[in-house]
Amino acid sequence: MNHLVLKAQRQSLGLTVAEIAEICNVTKRSFQYWEAGKVPVPSDVALTLSTMVSHYALVLDKMLDDVQEATIYNDSDDTKPSRISPKLPFYHSFESFSQATECPHVAYWRIYQAVIGQLLLLGKIGKLDDAQKIPDNWGVWKWLKGCYE
Repeated sequence: MNHLVLKAQRQSLGLTVAEIAEICNVTKRSFQYWEAGKVPVPSDVALTLSTMVSHYALVLDKMLDDVQEATIYNDSDDTKPSRISPKLPFYHSFESFSQATECPHVAYWRIYQAVIGQLLLLGKIGKLDDAQKIPDNWGVWKWLKGCYE
């Protein structure tokens, strides 16, 4: 992994340098050196980011499937929207995420946030509402509870 991939993946996951440094158990300064290309990225750090990217892909797939399943299409009535997608929470803080999901990992919060942002950008969901909760039957719950299938 080169420094550009490292930085792109960190930013795409919505992680600050301080957050990823904590997750990787390194100093913030070390991470800044790696991202600047001054020092090669260690293999254990590259593995940590690759694992997080794999988790992101898994969660995105699960959420895309569940959003598609929960989306209501109204082809028969032209007076109503033709598509109503579910509202999902965004969780402005790790504390609110942790409380709602019982998941104690900052990395999971950031991955969830990145996926929600992607779904919003793709137009798969149209609204966010922190008063909503993730539906109980959605596949993302398995991931949040430690099942990575």
